[in-house]
Amino acid sequence: MKIYKGRIPVIASEIAKKLIDNEAVEVLDEEKSEFLLDIEAVLRSYVDTERQIHEEAQDLLSRRNADFSSLPRFKREIAKKYNFALGDDALDWILDQLIEMLFHTSHVEEVWAENCEICRLAREVLIKNTQVDDELDVEVRKKIKNLSEGSVAWDIKYQQVLEDLRRRKGL
Repeated sequence: MKIYKGRIPVIASEIAKKLIDNEAVEVLDEEKSEFLLDIEAVLRSYVDTERQIHEEAQDLLSRRNADFSSLPRFKREIAKKYNFALGDDALDWILDQLIEMLFHTSHVEEVWAENCEICRLAREVLIKNTQVDDELDVEVRKKIKNLSEGSVAWDIKYQQVLEDLRRRKGL
């Protein structure tokens, strides 16, 4: 699952609206903007930690002069150290953090729904918003398949092609 920083406000807004509209949580009108920022913080934390893990794994890869194919293993080891989930488990990690935030933020008056209901509502939004990103990711990777993933050249070209695709698709 890939969440881009630029999509965080959109995703957070949809999650907040869905939770409020379905009466899963009660948020006062004057607290809605802060509630939205709380959801954004959960998503930003995920994105920032994922990037940090990727960078640490790349550093470890270069220090050990390991083959690039070792990068996923290094990322898993580092993620475990941070008690962080990658790949298929990322969605559940984000949902757990979201539920934790709901019960600890002062911007939510009351949580009415069960955890499983909150997860279901937020999961729908996250999946809907990350599917587009996953499709973009696949398309970008096809266009730069000649470069070695994890290299500086790959990272730069990935961002260039991604921005070009986003612009052409109006994202």
